[in-house]
Amino acid sequence: MPTPLLLIDADVVAYQACAGAEKIICFDDDSCFPQCNLTDAISAFNYKLNFIRETLGSDNCLLCFSDEGGNNFRRAIFPQYKSNRAGKPRPVALKFLREHFINSNTHKTPVLPRLEADDVMGILATDPERRRETIIVSIDKDLRSIPGKFFNLGHPEEGVHEISVEDADYWFMMQTLMGDATDGYPGCPKFGPATAAKALKDVPKTIEAMWPVVVSAYEKAGFGEDYALLMARMARILREGDYDFKEREVKLWAPE
Repeated sequence: MPTPLLLIDADVVAYQACAGAEKIICFDDDSCFPQCNLTDAISAFNYKLNFIRETLGSDNCLLCFSDEGGNNFRRAIFPQYKSNRAGKPRPVALKFLREHFINSNTHKTPVLPRLEADDVMGILATDPERRRETIIVSIDKDLRSIPGKFFNLGHPEEGVHEISVEDADYWFMMQTLMGDATDGYPGCPKFGPATAAKALKDVPKTIEAMWPVVVSAYEKAGFGEDYALLMARMARILREGDYDFKEREVKLWAPE
């Protein structure tokens, strides 16, 4: 039986590697600057990569990076998306580490136009033509909305989680209600995890059953179905069929 294909959130691994290798150099009392040796950052990245491979027992992996060309499809339909991160400092070596791995031939690094790493992993993990078993590796809780196998890099002691289609759809609808302050889209007013779970309690875990409940919550908050659909499109981690590879365009989610 072939070893699983690891779909690794390279954005996360690269950020952690660069942040860990970064040092602050101070020349006097009020002049301090971040400094990072790229070789140290690469070594930290490879160390984390080897840990993932050894833990999951597979050398087959794809390093999934986000497209940073500035044309993110979520920002195109909701300009406030991640606007709360604008101006915040990033590790100084991050751009160079990313370029190092994308431009080298040591690893396969799929980057799809307009998509984030989450979307790349979601599409690849749900591709019915892929014969090899896949495991998504990330710290992002949003990946719980992708059916398949998930390894939480932040809690490796938990092992690999098997996520059913029903549980993935449930988390997608939960995220649509809750929004995500980290990513800058608000969701339904006054809906946190407990409120969203209460709204979907005892509702069958199908989009057909859950979507009217979600729309009703938005309507009670003074919004229409169009706004609920916008928030769902922000929350949706893309799956197979949500992206047109030929046209390089996203097929925006809509309930059937």
